[in-house]
Amino acid sequence: MRRIYVLAIGTLLTLGALAGTALAKEGAVTKLDALPSGGIHAGQMIPIGFTILMDGVEPYKADVAEIVVRNGTGKVLSYPATPQGPAGHYVANVYFPAAGTYTWQATQGTYFAPFDLGTVAVLGPVTTSGPRLRRPRRPTIPSHRRSPSSPV
Repeated sequence: MRRIYVLAIGTLLTLGALAGTALAKEGAVTKLDALPSGGIHAGQMIPIGFTILMDGVEPYKADVAEIVVRNGTGKVLSYPATPQGPAGHYVANVYFPAAGTYTWQATQGTYFAPFDLGTVAVLGPVTTSGPRLRRPRRPTIPSHRRSPSSPV
């Protein structure tokens, strides 16, 4: 009988340890820095800053960090992030090739599951429509200043 109790307690402790590990894998969140105020435009390399927080509080130094982007057709683009600034903060230079709606997520190292960042609406490329430059006019020379050999 005593053997059964020892075996049962050992099994419960093992299951508890495994459950704790499984729960820990979901214990990190990613918080994005402020996105560009004019929106995200296609065709530009945009630095996206983010912080990985373990249990939503403590900065986490990940062994691998990246932003993964998926377009509507399922094409996957991956942009590695590098540590920058305080612990747990990373920056990835992200490029959206075309306007549209994308889903994206942050890779939070190899220990934690990727964190879904939701969807992002990407605007069309920025066009530069400044003032039109006109060709300079040819200066006119008043008739009283022309030399006899200069063309009219």
